[in-house]
Amino acid sequence: MTPRPRIAWTQPNHRVLLLFAVICGLSTFSGFLLQRLGAPPLAAIPLFIVAYLSGGWFASIQLSGELRRGKWDINLLMIVVALGAASVGAWAEGGTLLFLFSLSNALERFANYRTEQTISSLLKSAPETAWLRENGRWIEVAADSLGIGAEVLVKPGELFPVDGAVIEGATSVDESALTGEALPVSKRTGDPVSGGTMNLEGQAVIRVQRLPSESAVQRIIDLIESARGQKAPAQRFTDTFTRYYTVVVLAGSVVFLGWLLLWEREPLARAVYRMMTLLVVSSPCALVLSIPSAILVAIAAGARQGILFRGGVAVETLAGVNHFAFDKTGTLTTGELEVARIETTGDISQEEALAVAAAVAQNSTHPLSRAVVAEAERIGLPLSETQGVANIPGFGMEAMIGSTLTAVGSRRLMEQRGFDVAPFPSSGAEAEVWVAGDRLLGVIYLRDRLRLATPAVIADLMKEGDSVALISGDRASAAEMVARAAGIEEVHADLTPNEKLEWIHRWRQEGKTVAMVGDGINDAPSLIAADVGLGMGARGSDAALAQADIILMHDRIENVPAALRLSRRARTIIRQNLVVSLGTVAVLVSFALAQKIRLSIGVVGHEGSTVLVVLNGLRLLRFKPGREA
Repeated sequence: MTPRPRIAWTQPNHRVLLLFAVICGLSTFSGFLLQRLGAPPLAAIPLFIVAYLSGGWFASIQLSGELRRGKWDINLLMIVVALGAASVGAWAEGGTLLFLFSLSNALERFANYRTEQTISSLLKSAPETAWLRENGRWIEVAADSLGIGAEVLVKPGELFPVDGAVIEGATSVDESALTGEALPVSKRTGDPVSGGTMNLEGQAVIRVQRLPSESAVQRIIDLIESARGQKAPAQRFTDTFTRYYTVVVLAGSVVFLGWLLLWEREPLARAVYRMMTLLVVSSPCALVLSIPSAILVAIAAGARQGILFRGGVAVETLAGVNHFAFDKTGTLTTGELEVARIETTGDISQEEALAVAAAVAQNSTHPLSRAVVAEAERIGLPLSETQGVANIPGFGMEAMIGSTLTAVGSRRLMEQRGFDVAPFPSSGAEAEVWVAGDRLLGVIYLRDRLRLATPAVIADLMKEGDSVALISGDRASAAEMVARAAGIEEVHADLTPNEKLEWIHRWRQEGKTVAMVGDGINDAPSLIAADVGLGMGARGSDAALAQADIILMHDRIENVPAALRLSRRARTIIRQNLVVSLGTVAVLVSFALAQKIRLSIGVVGHEGSTVLVVLNGLRLLRFKPGREA
């Protein structure tokens, strides 16, 4: 028999809190109706007692735990006010207070629940079992038992159990749960795969590269959990403020009671009623919830878009950034080389020169060689067979194509072979692959591929009023070429990691709030030094991701302005909540001191503002980068 779930009386979920709030509200309303219909005074008391127990149960449990630790918060005010209202016969007002207070707590817990649901829906859990190759046979084992180097079979329609690399087969993978990429991603031998992604087509064998506890899925889950536990500076301020504020309000209310009794000569019951009214409207419930409700929902909304904030500090600080510093390779660019242009000698065509170079380069795994071969394959060039392939360390390689010794490599290699390379001056902004047989055939220029969205992203940030700079360790000519294409005017190139760090410090000393966007190990110091560090998550180095305050899991640069808009939207909502909460307290306290407001109106006004700020924070769940733009 399946055991029946038990209610967690100390940490209830939002459904239990909502149920108790409904019981409180119905009981209070029923008691109020009985009083209005002229029932005997004691007839409604049992209903009000039910309302008090259901509405104040969880607040009382939480308060008792806090008092044992020598702490207190607004729960103390609520309990004191409710009991005080009952003592002067204002049962309905006390019940209404507890109903709205418990309802606001249920809504806050619902916001947390939606945050958890949103996060859990981002990632599918990796399977519990996997097919392990052992002694030439496939055996089913627990996924947690897989070690680094193990060979695992993943069939079509199955989830990859761990992070690894394809060693056999070819397939396409649905990575949407991990990176947000909507289209299937093709995977061939040597390509990396992540645990929790779906194998769509072919059967694939992967070699485990990370333990299950260190997988991309688990790292993201750990990151989100740490983010949710981190408080923003403003939230920490309100937590501290409310503790002292509670004491001030209680003391002030006692003074107010004494003034009513001794100076105004009010009857005791009426004076206590007025004091209860002041206590209700002075309670900072809405203020306490105004910041965490928005921060938690902002973290969830960002995670749904592949923007992982490490905590409220990151959300709050990014909103104030006015200067962005971008790394070049792997950030503004894809980090993958592509053929930019081809120049040839004599009557040889560009396609012929490329085909000869690719025929030799197909025997190498060097990034320049892979780019040349990829371009030849893209335009469908047939590649000749080669023999006698030999590497020339630091220069290139050579091989026999038919009866011709063909060399592919650097400018220095061509000069050593006696070829005249003077007609092809080097710009320094592009990598060069030279190709020669019996004579010089030409040179293939390659460059780092600019992300398609980069120019629009830079323009978007500048439109928002932020300044943008490029800091790179690459050659000045290459960095300036990328900067021109991206629309960036401020460029600093040939920088060591320490020099990048110095630029971050310099900008901050100038009074700028700096965000650093990078992906490499050399970016890690700058990510730490900046006010906010944003790491490119899909291809970023572990060192960079460990130091980043915000991880862009889509590996899309478009998420930089999206994260900025989300944080600024959260800041706007926080400010709205603060205006509502503080404004409501100021107005209601003024009326209470002037004795121009009833306790019931004070209850509705005060707790209504609390409900309002929670609902206002929940609006962030509707955040869509495109719509916000």
